[in-house]
Amino acid sequence: MFFKLVFRNSVRSHKENALFMGSLIISIIAFYVVLSLNSQDVMRYLKTLEGDAIRKLFAMISVLYGFTLFIVFALIYFASKYQIERRSHEFGVYIMMGMKKTKLLLMLLLEDTGSSALALLIGLPVSVLITEVISLVTVKIVGIGFMGHQSTFSLSAALLTAAGFFLTKLLAFLILSVKLARKEVGSLLSDAPDNVRKKDCPALSAVFLILGVVCLVLAYRQGLSGNAWATVATLRDTVVLGLLGTILLFRGIRVLIGIIARKAPGGKLSVFTFRQIEDTVIFKSGTLAICSILILVASSCLAAGIGTFASYDMYDTKRIDYTFTNFFNGSEDDLKARLSDLGVSENFSYLEELRLSHPYIVGEKDNDSAFEAGEFAKLQDELDPEFEKHNQRGSIDGFPFMIRLSDYNALLKAMGEEPLDLKEDELGLYRSSSFTYSEDLDNLVLSKRPHVTLLGKEYVMTGKMQSAPIVTDSFITLSGALIVPDQDFDYFAAGKEEVYLNGLLDRAKCSRSTMVKTYTDINAVLDKTDIDYESYLQNMGRQLFYLVAASYVTIYLALIFLVVANTILGVQFLMGQKRASGRYKTLVKLGADHKAMNKSSKRQINWYFGLPIAVACASTFFAAKSLFFGILSSRTKMNMDKMLPVVAIVAVVFCLVECVYMLIVKRSSSRFLETLMTPEREE
Repeated sequence: MFFKLVFRNSVRSHKENALFMGSLIISIIAFYVVLSLNSQDVMRYLKTLEGDAIRKLFAMISVLYGFTLFIVFALIYFASKYQIERRSHEFGVYIMMGMKKTKLLLMLLLEDTGSSALALLIGLPVSVLITEVISLVTVKIVGIGFMGHQSTFSLSAALLTAAGFFLTKLLAFLILSVKLARKEVGSLLSDAPDNVRKKDCPALSAVFLILGVVCLVLAYRQGLSGNAWATVATLRDTVVLGLLGTILLFRGIRVLIGIIARKAPGGKLSVFTFRQIEDTVIFKSGTLAICSILILVASSCLAAGIGTFASYDMYDTKRIDYTFTNFFNGSEDDLKARLSDLGVSENFSYLEELRLSHPYIVGEKDNDSAFEAGEFAKLQDELDPEFEKHNQRGSIDGFPFMIRLSDYNALLKAMGEEPLDLKEDELGLYRSSSFTYSEDLDNLVLSKRPHVTLLGKEYVMTGKMQSAPIVTDSFITLSGALIVPDQDFDYFAAGKEEVYLNGLLDRAKCSRSTMVKTYTDINAVLDKTDIDYESYLQNMGRQLFYLVAASYVTIYLALIFLVVANTILGVQFLMGQKRASGRYKTLVKLGADHKAMNKSSKRQINWYFGLPIAVACASTFFAAKSLFFGILSSRTKMNMDKMLPVVAIVAVVFCLVECVYMLIVKRSSSRFLETLMTPEREE
């Protein structure tokens, strides 16, 4: 009989708490997906390229796991507290009928264990399926291929998920059980007291509203400018302004709700509806502000994660696939012949040398500077006085690197780019792509053709600033260099060049889907020799690591915060509705039917969810763009324009998700109102 009662209560509880059950299942899925990262194909592959970075990522995930366990504990505690309050009368009846409190707690423990087991039985298989799909899609996008696919099931991730989930539920249950055991039968049988209406000062609320809007505008401005991440202080100020603005906005929005309540249109229970909304905002303005912030964080993280994934291209259109560097200072082996003997050169459509050198002083030995660009620097200062302050590494004075013009043009032609046209007395400017922050300024200065001096010879700098890669990955990175005509380069280099042999794979022989396999096969051959080389595979591995780290972590946090925010909103509303049950019972006595009360309840839910969602959606665009500035690499920021449309799509998706949550809460509310339709008998 006891176990039948447990089973019956569990079935009823699952029907009445679909919101809470769904939130638990989503949390389990999020836990497993992020904990099983090390078993996914792309992570196994990345371990061979970026082992240290991957280990750091896994260490960060462990911290994230502990942090989100704390958040989920708060969610479980809060939702379980609501369930106990909702069933308090039922528990009082059990005790009145002779059930001991220890047996009552045992019944609750069995019910809780059953619901936890059910959530895990649903969540774990779904999460395993999702990880398989994610792994297959990722390897397809990256080009690793399906042949090396392995199962993504991780026993350790499943055990950690189950252990963390059961421990948080058990801890929440123990705390609530102690509180329940201390309650007297009378307090269990009586309804929770209704909130006492607070007096509010409209003028003070209006001041809070204005201050909140001002703080949010300042935070938005700081985020859009990209300066929020400049220093720790500016980031702190931006976050504080945003948080304070949101809290003050919800504290002050009471005055608007009061105006709407007074001018509510006629209709059944319209005044009652807006009075309920007004009380909700007055008593729960802090909760609404916190939930709005959580939804904002969730939407911003999701926009950043999806935007990064959607805009990130592993394969640069302008790239060098291989760079060979086992010859310097004019002493070179016949690398082309060696590569041909190894059967490697047939994979390349371009395999040519690129020469670099410093301007060596010929004759005179006491020069402090080989290159003088006073006019160039003067124009920079005139056009942007803050340039040197923020870009200390942008100077090209002193002994800059020189790049041989014909070598560079041959590389541009192989990449499908227009060659740089320079006359004998002209120089070009080169900066690596990671230093192109001043591209517009540099091009503006170059358009004015400033005069410069290289080892006593006068030149004019012209053309557009060049940034095409000159090596594959990281052999050399130039903040500033000169592109010099061949004859002058050979003279100034004095035979002391650094020679790089660059290779571009034949795109007709290797497609995007087989690119990784081609890299791997060539590397396997080269690793058996003493040839010093780097391949685009290392560059791609680093980019792929950033993609995985940014996308997985931000989407994971987005799911957790979204679940927590919506569950808090739903549970808070249902708890408030239960506390206001006396008002609804009065309406029933006055002749209100279920249809009218249900319509009133739905309008209250629309407002209760709509207020924090509207504020969060309005802030998402600004917060997401600020997040792009802060967490993305310089290369990814170049694609920011492609990411911003994703923010709008994420906002639409969030609205759809919120509609689902609201529908679930409306159904729970409707079932609760049905229980109040029978007037109580008064003795």
